[in-house]
Amino acid sequence: MQKVYISLFIVLLFSCCTSSDSKDAELEYPIEINNKDLVEAITEYQDFLYKDRKADIERGDSVYVGVWSRDVNDSIYRYYLAPVRGMLVLPIVAPFDLCKVNGHHVIFSHAILSMKVRLENRFSILSDTAYVKFSKILFPKEYEENNKGKWLDLDEPENCYLTFLGDSLIDKTFKRGSIRDKIPVKLNGEEVYL
Repeated sequence: MQKVYISLFIVLLFSCCTSSDSKDAELEYPIEINNKDLVEAITEYQDFLYKDRKADIERGDSVYVGVWSRDVNDSIYRYYLAPVRGMLVLPIVAPFDLCKVNGHHVIFSHAILSMKVRLENRFSILSDTAYVKFSKILFPKEYEENNKGKWLDLDEPENCYLTFLGDSLIDKTFKRGSIRDKIPVKLNGEEVYL
């Protein structure tokens, strides 16, 4: 009986360790978004991005939603959604994690502060091996055609600024700009710039 359990354990262990040929098997998704408002906002932004770029995407070009976050203070948080539109951007958004929303990759960047620092002066950078791995998986057509990279021209779409008080979405603003921009938000009946 003990041999049966050991055999079953080995088979289970082996089946868990084998990899499939799919691209998803090559990636890890350590981030899971558990806030309904954030998932809905990412979904809305995906629809916005993919609707106007359907022809590009059908040709095999890749564009993903990038998410940056910053703490405004101990109870207010800002999420900034913008397109990640080419493998040349990967070193800039690094360090990052991946998650999936609606079956699409979402690049969750932790580079808010390092975006000010030139790549060659950063203390942490994306390794060449990781750059090639993520480029091949996330931007396969681009990598195959020209592994030097290109920038998918998206005519600078508006970005989405989400402001949360605790876990509640209190403001959603669409405009061009960067994560560091201050956005007018109504708090306790007053308009403040955060």
